[in-house]
Amino acid sequence: MTPTVRRAFLVSHTHWDREWYLTFHRFRVNLVEVVDRVLDALDQDPEFRHFVLDGQTAVLEDYLEVAPEQRDRVNRLVREGRLAVGPWYILPDEFLVSGEATVRNLIFGRRAAPLQRVQNVGYMPDSFGHLAQIPQILQLVGIDSFIFTRGMGAQDEDPGWLFRWEGPDGSQVLAVNQCDGYCNAGGLGFAEIWHAHTQRIPDPARAVAKVAELFAKMAARPGAEPALLNNGCDHFPPQQEFGRILAALRENWPDTEFHHGSFADFLRAARQDTPDQDRPLVKGELLGGRDHLILSGVWSARMPIKQQNEECQNLLARYTEPLAAAAHFQHGWAWPGGQFDAAWKELLRNHPHDSICGCSTDAVHQDMDTRFAAVRQTAEQYLARHLNRLTPMFASREEDDRTTVIGVANPLPVVRDEVIERLVVLQPLGYDLDNLRLLDETGLPVPFEIVGRRFLERFWGIDYRAELFCEDQLDLMDTYLHRFGDRIIGSEKDADTRDCFLHIRFLARDLPAVGHAQFRLSDEAGGPGAAAVADPVASRLDPEAAVLENAHLRAELHPDGTFDLEDKDSGRLYLGLNLLEDAEDIGDEYDYSPAEIGGLHFAAGSEGKLRLTERSALAVTAETTFRFDLPRSLERDRKSRHPRTTPMDVTVRLTLRTGARRLDIETDFNNRAFDHRLRAWFPTGLAVDEVVSDGHFMLNARPVTRPSDPDWDQPAPPTWPQQDFSFLHDGEHGLAVFNRGLPEFETFRDDNGQIIYALTLLRSVDWLSRDDFPTRKNTNAGPTLHTPDAQCIGRHTFRYAVRPFAGEPFAADLKTESDRYRTPPPTHQGVADNLVPGGGSLVRKTDPRVAITAIKKAERADALVVRMYNQADEPVTETLQFEIPVLDAEKVSLLEGALLLARAEPAVTHGGRRLQVPLAPCEIATVVIVFEPSDPKEEP
Repeated sequence: MTPTVRRAFLVSHTHWDREWYLTFHRFRVNLVEVVDRVLDALDQDPEFRHFVLDGQTAVLEDYLEVAPEQRDRVNRLVREGRLAVGPWYILPDEFLVSGEATVRNLIFGRRAAPLQRVQNVGYMPDSFGHLAQIPQILQLVGIDSFIFTRGMGAQDEDPGWLFRWEGPDGSQVLAVNQCDGYCNAGGLGFAEIWHAHTQRIPDPARAVAKVAELFAKMAARPGAEPALLNNGCDHFPPQQEFGRILAALRENWPDTEFHHGSFADFLRAARQDTPDQDRPLVKGELLGGRDHLILSGVWSARMPIKQQNEECQNLLARYTEPLAAAAHFQHGWAWPGGQFDAAWKELLRNHPHDSICGCSTDAVHQDMDTRFAAVRQTAEQYLARHLNRLTPMFASREEDDRTTVIGVANPLPVVRDEVIERLVVLQPLGYDLDNLRLLDETGLPVPFEIVGRRFLERFWGIDYRAELFCEDQLDLMDTYLHRFGDRIIGSEKDADTRDCFLHIRFLARDLPAVGHAQFRLSDEAGGPGAAAVADPVASRLDPEAAVLENAHLRAELHPDGTFDLEDKDSGRLYLGLNLLEDAEDIGDEYDYSPAEIGGLHFAAGSEGKLRLTERSALAVTAETTFRFDLPRSLERDRKSRHPRTTPMDVTVRLTLRTGARRLDIETDFNNRAFDHRLRAWFPTGLAVDEVVSDGHFMLNARPVTRPSDPDWDQPAPPTWPQQDFSFLHDGEHGLAVFNRGLPEFETFRDDNGQIIYALTLLRSVDWLSRDDFPTRKNTNAGPTLHTPDAQCIGRHTFRYAVRPFAGEPFAADLKTESDRYRTPPPTHQGVADNLVPGGGSLVRKTDPRVAITAIKKAERADALVVRMYNQADEPVTETLQFEIPVLDAEKVSLLEGALLLARAEPAVTHGGRRLQVPLAPCEIATVVIVFEPSDPKEEP
């Protein structure tokens, strides 16, 4: 019921970018001053009753790290409900981080909060658009509201300022779109809003005029009452002369009740006025630019940041945690939770929207590189130590070092066959190098190839066996070959005195799900012969094409980097894939923009040199190297590109493996040009109306053409965000494109109405923000600061892959194929003495419609957590398979507490070896699994 007296809620706050146009450490100096003033205002001004320290707890953590003497004071104000923080740890760009990172953001947000108390409000003021699954994510942590600024406009009807926002599973929250944004009542009384940072004296009359303007704007749309006045802005201190300003507002509007309080107070009043069920309904992601800049160009700014982030997320969620969980529950090893928590927090500190978006200064992004390195080093070192415990590098006795074993780990919850490469270092211990075979744990030979061997001098402290992947081993070896050359290179006659560096390739079949397998290198005489490759990869080098072919695919790589791909299972042919296209970019870190006089440059027809660099029955790699001449920069007037060109060295590499239905692509690009955007085009030949992308806990079906409106504050660009892959499907045939840290794409129609999928590889600009280009209507999005590193000059490697399919997409199991692509098995060289036998799976999933994002130990119990979601819009029951008997299982919240939503519970069957998990359409489920107790095992 609507009250007769209007109510207005003045919510004092600051929005704190931890880093942006200044570095974190510079901003923290300012933060201490601001928080000190907030605490003083709360303690000393009787009118100043409440303050929101943004929606993130990292800010208060940052403050208390350098002001620990204020902890008791902060705790008291939080306990009294006068200082609000959270619920997030940081305020991310939702589209550029993984769904699992979003969950950890909420987990660490509560952990870092004083007294672990956060405001129970889904506050996300400044993110550049919002995920469709946010309503369900919030409900799964007990939050039923969402307050935001950006993203409206793509709805068929205007829902007003307050509405029900529904996720794909049907979860709903009360959404509050902040009229005029989160700064709508910031710096009241000042001639310019930024004067809030100065000692200027506010004028109450100006405050009245500003609020009058705001009331009028609110009244133009439904949901104007109660009014939400956001009294703060970026890095703002508390409102100066707050009592005078509030008194002036009350005097000018005597029939309006002005409350100084919290977002929770506002939401309570809004629900008293109108029940949620009577509000308009909005479904789907929020990516419109009707009232506020949406800034979608950040998806491709500073692409190396996106690539590093994907790698680090992958290392934590797809490698270290699943393998550590297997070690803990199968072998009784300790769970390294503290190290993982530290790595996750370090990664999350790179996820604030101005950080991960790449729209900050060069110094900020240099700091990010250091944090990414810390995450990588922690995860890689843990994996190396973990694998060394499974497959020890040294035997108890020196004479037993001769028995060489290759340990292969599979962190994914599926049994898989993979072609493995490894650089094996054999000491001069009398091996019969011409009689080597590789045996599985049953003693049977596996398909095995020796790619090459060298005899090299060994350096102290350099141990190739500790590297996780063959690519890293070969890079390390190349460094020493290049620097030392003939000094370290021996020949076959040195076999008795120098180490043999053996580059091997083999087929590891039936790798256990979330487990490992051991393979023994044997030179024993009279043993079984080498296993044959059932589906050998064929190859041929012609003047105009390099041909790669297995039982499922046939690819022809052309000199200009394009390739033709035949899906042999269906007979479908895809022509001219991977056409490199380059366009000028007169925009900035926030947005791409073409020039007044534009033009596209294509690599088509470039003369290149074709080679077959790897050629065997198990795998073939073909590459072409060519020169791509591009304009060196923009003209000084930024209306066109410079007439002079500069050469780009490009290498495109295709790899096809035995049995593979996926073709892997690697494009090396030496960027010497400025102010441009590079993309790879995939002419699909498919006439469809929608493109489906891997999203955050869902498959996101979108129109090929992104909705927009020229009258919006910022018309939406034609690009879309993605996570791991996107695909197009016409009902009979489809083409999926996987990527490694390349989150932006566009789809558009060719002259025949068929869809071209364009994957952004690189965008080169050198300004944080500009106000002189059309795609943002000549408006600034931030300070005009020079950021030359954002030109991304230098060498880049872009990794992506294609997977043609026929029939239903779920039958092709694209999500699992994508996970396999980005999660190759790590390997380790060791010995047989005291190795941990392989073969056991911790957990195995069975339904291709279900995806798993986390396999880890529970936060507060000795139990396994498996987080999954249903990709389908129909109910599904996932059957998880176990080798350790399950005692009990239940669904819990994302915080691993009691689940407040009504959800069907899992059922233990088959004597504890199966767990049936019912999933509603698009449901996200966190399942805690308790195993049957077993005899304690000693730590190895």
